[in-house]
Amino acid sequence: MRSEIRFGVIGCSSVAKRTIIPAIINTKNAHLQRIGSRDATKAEKFARQFSCKQFGTYDDVLNDENIDAVYISLPIGLQEDIAIRAAKAGKHIICEKSACTSFVAARRMLNACAKNKVRILEGFSFRFHPQHEYFTKIIHSKSFGKPLLFTSKFLIPMTEDFNDFRFKKELGGGSLNDLGCYIICASRNMFNSEPISVRCSLYQRKKSHVDLHGNLLLEFTNNRYAFGVFGYEHDYEANYDMISNKNTIRSEISYNIRSERKPIITYNGQKTKIVTLPATNQSILMIKNFCDVLKHTKPSLFPYEKDLSHQAQIMEACRMSNVRNKTINIKVI
Repeated sequence: MRSEIRFGVIGCSSVAKRTIIPAIINTKNAHLQRIGSRDATKAEKFARQFSCKQFGTYDDVLNDENIDAVYISLPIGLQEDIAIRAAKAGKHIICEKSACTSFVAARRMLNACAKNKVRILEGFSFRFHPQHEYFTKIIHSKSFGKPLLFTSKFLIPMTEDFNDFRFKKELGGGSLNDLGCYIICASRNMFNSEPISVRCSLYQRKKSHVDLHGNLLLEFTNNRYAFGVFGYEHDYEANYDMISNKNTIRSEISYNIRSERKPIITYNGQKTKIVTLPATNQSILMIKNFCDVLKHTKPSLFPYEKDLSHQAQIMEACRMSNVRNKTINIKVI
């Protein structure tokens, strides 16, 4: 394989513009090959911002033999079809979170990838930030005690805008798919296991029929729990805490920390300890790990496909819990 992984970008989203395309450009073993949009004119305008000479439609990206991998950043409800088409075209995939709107859709995507021998990663870039590794190392140390309760808030200031896919049910909108998914992903990682049950409540507005905010309670084995609150609110919060039988620890900005900002970890044991870690770009680290895996130079940080499957199954249980207004038991497969 070439020294660089050549990326095609599908979707001219704000997150693509703000974080992922700059990360591809600034990752040594990656190369931005082509940008695609439903509207080729929009793709051209978007591509010019990054000095990308190749652009066009989604089909132009998928049919480009000089592309090794695609980054998909579309409304959640549209990503399944493109991901399956990308797999059939032999392209490896990074798919924006949430990757899809159902567990059935996730299985179809994964089956297509397995059949065509391509890799797929759900793009939770926060997992690649060193603060996550530091936090995890602390909570699994003997001095911290037994981790019992993971709590998290992910709230962003946003008002209803019916031109935004987040407020369109048919496009996979809603705060669970957009924000609650982070809390589920983080709790699974912190406990290094999968939940055995979930209770989830989602609160909708009649106009949009999408959930604007919600909460969830995940139960893990050995009396461990995760509680999360998420939604489109007036304030911004993106933190998580772990409480043990001895201590507590907090990450102040856990999910979408800017590359120039130094993360702060507060450890409350016998004495309060505040640790400031170096600033880094978590999106570059994600792209680098993905490229290293494709070139077989380093192992994946975690099993990409298995993780996407488990995440989708738990998200499905959350939706089911909300509809049935009851706790749903989970047997992860």
